[in-house]
Amino acid sequence: MMQSQVNALVHVVRGILTDVRVAYPAIEGLDLDFERLALYCQTRGISVFTLDLPALDGLLTAALETGRLRLSGPFTRRVSKRVRVPRLFSGLWLRVFDRDACLKQDADETIIFFLRQLFRIGKNIAMECSPDRREAALESYHEIEQRLPQPTLKWEEDLLGDYEQIASNSLSDCTNIPGQALALPFGGDSATDHSLVRSRHVLGRIQQVADILLNDFSAFDPVLYSERKEMNAEGIGFRHGPGAVAEQWKNHEKSRFDYWPDKLEERFPFELCGKTAGQNRDRPSNHEGPSRLHCVPKTAKGPRIIAAEPTSHMWCQMLMLDYLVGEYRRLFKGYFIDLRDQSKSAAMVVQASLSRDLATVDLSDASDRLSCWTVERIFRGHPSLLTALHAARTRYLRDDVSKVKGFLKLRKFASQGTAVTFPVQSFVFLCFALGVTIKGRVTKRKIWELRNQVRVYGDDIIIPTHGYVDLVNTMELVGLKVNKTKSFVHGHFRESCGTDAYKGYDVTPVSPKTLDPNSPASRQAVLDTTNNLFNKGLWHASEQLRSLISARFQRGIRIVAIRDAGYAGFTSFSGSDESHLRTRWNSRLHRYDVRVWGLLSQTRKKHADGDILLLAHFASKHNHEHARIVSEYGCSRKTRDGFLWEPLNTGARTPALAKRTG
Repeated sequence: MMQSQVNALVHVVRGILTDVRVAYPAIEGLDLDFERLALYCQTRGISVFTLDLPALDGLLTAALETGRLRLSGPFTRRVSKRVRVPRLFSGLWLRVFDRDACLKQDADETIIFFLRQLFRIGKNIAMECSPDRREAALESYHEIEQRLPQPTLKWEEDLLGDYEQIASNSLSDCTNIPGQALALPFGGDSATDHSLVRSRHVLGRIQQVADILLNDFSAFDPVLYSERKEMNAEGIGFRHGPGAVAEQWKNHEKSRFDYWPDKLEERFPFELCGKTAGQNRDRPSNHEGPSRLHCVPKTAKGPRIIAAEPTSHMWCQMLMLDYLVGEYRRLFKGYFIDLRDQSKSAAMVVQASLSRDLATVDLSDASDRLSCWTVERIFRGHPSLLTALHAARTRYLRDDVSKVKGFLKLRKFASQGTAVTFPVQSFVFLCFALGVTIKGRVTKRKIWELRNQVRVYGDDIIIPTHGYVDLVNTMELVGLKVNKTKSFVHGHFRESCGTDAYKGYDVTPVSPKTLDPNSPASRQAVLDTTNNLFNKGLWHASEQLRSLISARFQRGIRIVAIRDAGYAGFTSFSGSDESHLRTRWNSRLHRYDVRVWGLLSQTRKKHADGDILLLAHFASKHNHEHARIVSEYGCSRKTRDGFLWEPLNTGARTPALAKRTG
């Protein structure tokens, strides 16, 4: 399979270079570049596209930030002593950098896009990384956990602390963090002392921002909030997530709740949160199960490390997720944070690349470095929410995948895989972004004045450039870490939320997860990538990838106009075309149909019964059109592709229907 991926990638690269040649006929050496790359693939395999070329993209973006190309790593052999750009794709490099590897004032934005597309075409190919990289990622996970500060409140106990204890904590306590290796003591040189004093002052402002914002949040009572949801026919707020749980149960089994610990009972009483009214069921065992560590394949560079939560904890976390999403929408009105829309960040990225007044910041291992110490201070102004976060948090992690097997008592607030991780970290990072940006006295009015300059989506942060240094310093003091290689402040390049821009031009490359159409799902993925390349103007690359789809399937794929919504097929700027499709008259529906290729999902359904299904029924939202059926579940699901009849697109070019009917 890997060899077929390599062949597909080579095909697409040939198409990209053809697109370059069409746009820039004067560039020489592209054929030699392709031959050289093909030779590398014979000796290095798919790592050429998954590791080596992406490393060149890192060198390119770093040079766009600093103004100078510094070569290191594979494929960076210079053209000569006098021409200090890489020999591979040197014709393109010299359109962006001069012979001394300094960034040109008139660097060609289109060439930057072409280079990034060549470098990143295979970066996100879904595959297992090597065992060494997997183990290194797990070791890093444990090292980060050991370096996190110990919390001040009683996160290891069933009760977090009283409201007075909660309110007494502040981010400016950073110089007295227990176990924090990053905090610098006083008594060093004067520059260090001044920097630490400055950072403590800024942390105090961040604390003020958090207190002001949380003051407008509504009180969080799980039972009352759930009742309001039910009265509005929006379900009960509690629900199960779509992913795996620590008990390894299937979806229809999750409402069993074998465990309901005392810590959870404190804020989420089982009688009102874990069963339906009148259900004859006692509260389950007090035992608190651990979350379970998993390594999910991501890219060749490393896996994604997540944790599967216990079912009862995830059930309550989903209610808090619903609450936080609603509060963000109500208070911020789409500004600052929108957990359902990244496009607002994308628009800011393009503008910032032109004006350079905004910086894009990325964090390293954001969820793994977000400690309980930080969370308890940011959320001190909302005790009802903080104590609920504590109640539904899993204290222990079971690690069965690394060499260090066993149980881990967590200092981090939550691992990836927890329902509240993303909204909580988004709010924490928003407070940091606003605190380092505001000048003068912190007020609600000054916070709101920054609504078009600050935006956060998870660990992707956009702030005014003058706040970048303070953001780096304050985050380091509380155990967080800015990824400086993926943060952009000085140059014209900006990157955030999947959008890359340079001087107002979108230079985001297409980074597919597969290019091998060997299964129904991958054929659909290849079709989507073909359209993505086409929409980027890489028409020859799109055609090269399209040729990998067998002629049999291509005969059943529509040609769809770029603005023709509602139909799936190959994108075209010249209008829709269905003249190549088989056509019939549908006498039952009195319309013409066409025979098209598509995905067909087959699910073998089984029926379940029992009291736990009634809870699942109430957890689902009321729908006027469809019944809330919870007694059926899919025990096995198989996706296949084939041909099916769909309505004719009346706006498309079609053959003489009378001749094609049958």
